[in-house]
Amino acid sequence: MTGERRRRAHRTAPPLGILTVCTGNICRSPLAEQLLRQRLAGDFRYELASAGLNAVVGAPMDPMAAEQLRVYGGDPHGLVGEQLDGVRVDASDLLLTMTRGQRDHLIRRYPRAAQRTFTLAEFAALAPAAVQAAGRASAGGARPERPEAQGVVEAAARNRFSAQLTDADDVEDPINASPEVHARVASQIAGLVEAISTDLRALPASA
Repeated sequence: MTGERRRRAHRTAPPLGILTVCTGNICRSPLAEQLLRQRLAGDFRYELASAGLNAVVGAPMDPMAAEQLRVYGGDPHGLVGEQLDGVRVDASDLLLTMTRGQRDHLIRRYPRAAQRTFTLAEFAALAPAAVQAAGRASAGGARPERPEAQGVVEAAARNRFSAQLTDADDVEDPINASPEVHARVASQIAGLVEAISTDLRALPASA
């Protein structure tokens, strides 16, 4: 059975498109995308991509960011900067930025994405309760045709006010910074990705 046929066999609903977003798409967002891809591997309910608000289009990952990706078991080969545009926004069910400023910038540019856009730390904070809410709605027969993963995004948007973010929750831009800064940024992203992926994988497999 081909990979695509296996995918269709395991999937009962369209996958949830997750787009990670930073500024240049050569440091933080590709790192977050690849770590999410690792941790959600084999779960056909999710599709991953990344883009930049002002991408360095066609450029490879920053060398130090690429080295951090290798540290966490990923492969930066072939990853290049891609520009965020309306097509990518419309194709994404969940958009995860690295900072509150990027989130707000994205929403100003694409207001229709407001209910689908969160910072990485914001969604990590909201996901546990959102997963529970989506599970209860599904168990109660509410909109059974809706993938539960989509319900998680909707529940997170409804409860956005409960995420009390501070400056420390923003993932700083490590471009042109020291290896120590890159390592700290990668560690922060890895921790947030681990929390988010754990919650997403906790959804029933029938979603």
